[in-house]
Formats: sequence, C-alpha cells, structure tokens
Amino acid sequence: MSPVTLREITSHNLHAILELSVAEDQVRAYPRSNAYSIAEAHHPPDNDPVWLRAIYAGETPVGFMMTSEAPEKGEYFLWRLMIDQRFQGRGYGRRAVQLLIERIRRTGNPKSLITSYLRVDANSGRFYERVGFKFSRLLNGTDEIEMTFTF
Repeated sequence: MSPVTLREITSHNLHAILELSVAEDQVRAYPRSNAYSIAEAHHPPDNDPVWLRAIYAGETPVGFMMTSEAPEKGEYFLWRLMIDQRFQGRGYGRRAVQLLIERIRRTGNPKSLITSYLRVDANSGRFYERVGFKFSRLLNGTDEIEMTFTF
C-alpha cells in the first residue's frame, strides 16, 4: 500500500479533490459532495474552527477529510470522511483516521473525537469500530448514529 498522507487543499489540488466521489449506491449514505463540504467549511454552523485535508496515497488523491474542532475543550468532530469509489477497501480511510488521531494526540489536550453516520450505512459503524470508536447514541429525531473515540 502506498503511504497515506493528509495534505492541505490548495489551488494545485482542489480540482482533483472536487472530482472524487462515492459510488452511486453510496450517495444515500454520503449525500454531501466534496464541493459542498468545502463550501460549508467556509461557513460552518458554529464558530468552531474547521480543518480540511485531502487524503493521498503516494502522489494520488484518494479522499477527503473534514473536522470541526474545539481544541481548548479537547473536543473534535470528524465531520466528513470520504474515499473515492475507485480506492475504497484498500485501507486508505483507516490510515487517514489513524493519522487524524495521531494529530489530535499531539495537541496536548485530547479528550474525544466524535463522528456520526446514517443508519442506512452499517458498514460505516463497523469501520469506525475497527479504528477504536464506540457507540455513543442515536441522535434524537434523526437516522444518525454517533460514535466516539476517547483519548
């Protein structure tokens, strides 16, 4: 497997990141495009800083990651994680999450990394369990399941 890195999204790689997408049968579970997510990151619903990264395998962009962060509280939220349909099942998503966890550990105040997924995608729940997340709760009034990685 090519080494996985998390890289800043710049004018040099933006187009390649915008071209990445999940498979057609995954759109129901992953309804937001990378373009939507990048736009949303610039106008988040709260004041927490947003951290965006392209996921690379070697020199090939294979995915996208976005977090909302409150480092002073030690709280991080994995808002988006997507691996392009052509690169799924190769361990890139798992390695990207591990790199994110390593980055958060270095902050000196890590408490939790939270994520959620839609109930229609049970594969996401199993994926997050394999990288150390535990079930937190079903979000009231939604089809979203929250999971937490505790540091």
